[in-house]
Amino acid sequence: MTAWPRPRGPVLSLAVARFFGAIASYMVLPFIAVRLTEAGTGLAVAGIVAGVGPLVRVLAGALGGLAADHLGRRRTMLLGNAISVVAMAGFAFSHGALAYALLNGLNGLARAVAGPAQQAAIADVTSPEERREAYAYVRVAMNVGAAIGPFLGAFFVLGHARLVFLGAALASLLVVALLFVTVPETGRQLRQVTNREAMRRIGSDTALWLYVLGGSMQLGVYMVIETIFPAYLRGAVPGGLELYALMTLVNTALVALLQIPLNRWLRSIGTGTGFALGLAFFAAAYLGIAYLRSPVALILTMVVFTAGEMMVFVVLPAYEAALGDEAVRGRTFGALSVKNAGAALGPLVVGGLLQLGGPHLAFPAVSAIALCAGLILVWSVHLRERHAAEPRQESSAV
Repeated sequence: MTAWPRPRGPVLSLAVARFFGAIASYMVLPFIAVRLTEAGTGLAVAGIVAGVGPLVRVLAGALGGLAADHLGRRRTMLLGNAISVVAMAGFAFSHGALAYALLNGLNGLARAVAGPAQQAAIADVTSPEERREAYAYVRVAMNVGAAIGPFLGAFFVLGHARLVFLGAALASLLVVALLFVTVPETGRQLRQVTNREAMRRIGSDTALWLYVLGGSMQLGVYMVIETIFPAYLRGAVPGGLELYALMTLVNTALVALLQIPLNRWLRSIGTGTGFALGLAFFAAAYLGIAYLRSPVALILTMVVFTAGEMMVFVVLPAYEAALGDEAVRGRTFGALSVKNAGAALGPLVVGGLLQLGGPHLAFPAVSAIALCAGLILVWSVHLRERHAAEPRQESSAV
């Protein structure tokens, strides 16, 4: 088996940018609910506030995709990350659910603008054969940053929240500087394909919209562990925040060590199988969270969750890149932002279920949603593969 090429050029720069961006996000986002519950806000309201950012991403994702095709990937990423600097700094000087909701919405706008451009930029500078590897490297970089961020946040957010938020703003500023200096401009496809034609292509793609439905459910399942779960764990287990930081560290270590070898194996099993196995691991992890309380057992549930994460998030971006052709790639990624509805609804619904019936109601419900998401994603892959085979069948019959 041949070794992977090391990331270089724009892929390396985008991976480093993702690393610093993850530090910024995960220093802040997992602890919004913690800060609010510490001030007396209920889990249901905290879940609503945590869901505002993903909801804005749903509403503004098409704008980000349009900008990625019209302005170019680099300019759009710079704009999105500049907005993120403002949002992160704003948290340092704000208090209360309303202010946090507005700032989380602003951060959601930043991610809606920058996200499609980043995903499209990676696809622009790689061949189809290289994309899984490129996205996997970026994913590993993000996970390392995602471990550092909560580790810092968990130990400083309660006593030194302003310092944490300003540190997140600084990390976002570093992303802006890195993108400005090292990433070339790509994209700007609007003149080749009109918006009307792009909408027709995207709107008639059944496999894409099945993926949006399944991806929305999957993302909601994933976001629970990053938003409402730390606040729940803080009240359910002694030393819950420190345990959450340790669980995040375990997650990152596993991704850093195993993501690349696992992706080589996933080449042989296919996208649909990767989705199915990954969501099954998510379902098993949430069942463990529902009924287990010891720190060791909860760390083991994170190991199971991480196995699912590594499967899902390697096959996912490469599958998304294949859903739209190059001329509408930015707008396709923008349309896929609709799946962030799940990220908005997940924390909201689970926060309410935790208050209504506790973990034995909330987390088995998340487990069931994960299994349904896996079935829908497999259906999307099967439909796309069938449609891709049709022209070859017709040409062979002529």
